[in-house]
Amino acid sequence: MKRVLASCFGLGRLPVAPGTWGSLPSVVVFVLMRHFGASVISVSIVMAALVLAGSIVCIKCASASIAAIGKADPGEIVADEFAGQALTFLPIGVVAVGQIWAVALLGFLLFRFFDIVKPWPIRKLEKLPGGWGVLLDDLLAGIYAAVALLLCRHYGAAEYLGKLGLSEPMMLLPATVLGTIQGLTEFLPVSSSGHLIMFEKMFGFKPEATGMLLFDLTIHVGTVAAVLLVLRKSIRAWFENLLKFRQYGDNPIQIYKKSPSVHFLTLAIAANVVTMVIGLMFRDYFESVRSSLSILAVMWIVTGTLLLITDYRKRTRMGLRQFGVPAAIVIGLAQAVAIMPGISRSGATICAAILLGLHRRWAVEFSMLIGASAILGAAAIEFAENYGKVGLGQMPILAFPAGAIISCIVGILALKLLIKTSRNAKLKFFAFYCYALACLVAIYLLR
Repeated sequence: MKRVLASCFGLGRLPVAPGTWGSLPSVVVFVLMRHFGASVISVSIVMAALVLAGSIVCIKCASASIAAIGKADPGEIVADEFAGQALTFLPIGVVAVGQIWAVALLGFLLFRFFDIVKPWPIRKLEKLPGGWGVLLDDLLAGIYAAVALLLCRHYGAAEYLGKLGLSEPMMLLPATVLGTIQGLTEFLPVSSSGHLIMFEKMFGFKPEATGMLLFDLTIHVGTVAAVLLVLRKSIRAWFENLLKFRQYGDNPIQIYKKSPSVHFLTLAIAANVVTMVIGLMFRDYFESVRSSLSILAVMWIVTGTLLLITDYRKRTRMGLRQFGVPAAIVIGLAQAVAIMPGISRSGATICAAILLGLHRRWAVEFSMLIGASAILGAAAIEFAENYGKVGLGQMPILAFPAGAIISCIVGILALKLLIKTSRNAKLKFFAFYCYALACLVAIYLLR
């Protein structure tokens, strides 16, 4: 229980930037209280209570995590960030309604900056024993951030951020929703294109509208970043091995056979070249069916059926070393077919790899890594071809980084879920979801 409290009920155990996650609850409390008109005294009292609560938890419970993990300041302990972030907002005073989100963002970024950089004497406080060393450096970072936030407000930084789009948080809602959808559906085998088409219509955006081209590119960059973060260990190992390819001799065929990285790179190139060729050859057709809801429903049924069939495939242990170029070409074809709305790219490539005999772990990793380049390449081509239409449109500037960050964070969670479900042969749950979507579209068309 002590470790649960020290990690703020699991926030500290999230895979990326646990300290950032631990800071967010204090930000949320501050925003909600200001938004609903709480008095300055009330906000200050609550912030002080959060500082006190986080400090007590950190001092009393941090020792359990330190003993279990064996580090002086384990990443899973985020009660200190929780307290330090609350301390940042403690002396703020009156905040105009139009500046609430701007002040919250500034306070959050400033605290994270001082907590990460640790200017003098913050780093020295880390050396204190037990929970005191874990806590006091964050409290001092919170004090630094509070002073910096007051200075930023004095010199008009909050007003400037308000002009960028934070004066009205609802302006960022479409970016938040679309970033979340992209992060979820790009990796989960449920077709990101189908979901984005529906939600773009729901929010009144057109894919070719000014602002949407640039926004689509930014959220795709976010999902590619998610792949790089989740598979960073495998990517690092492959890259290190690739740099040593000369140790396998000078014969290209021998290098291909003996070097795991060269072998993988060859397969990835083969798959993506096939995807590119098919995509360009049938591009007009793919574009013509993009907005067809009837085809979307049929393709969701196809995706669901493919997932069900794959779930019942007998497990195999074939690794990438036993996987050849012909199999990579088949996966490339599957990835090309996934340009159709309703056909999931991740679902098509993972299912193709598993049905060809590849081990489920390698099927997911191969699918994600070849998909990262395909996703970014397709977005870049569209961006280049429509460069003259690129602009911000009516979207606030902060919608673009917000969409990218959200798609990255959600993508990380979705990718981890995909890895777990594919290994446990539970893709059928996504199949049922695809069937449900197809039924909803059919009902809409028949209404």
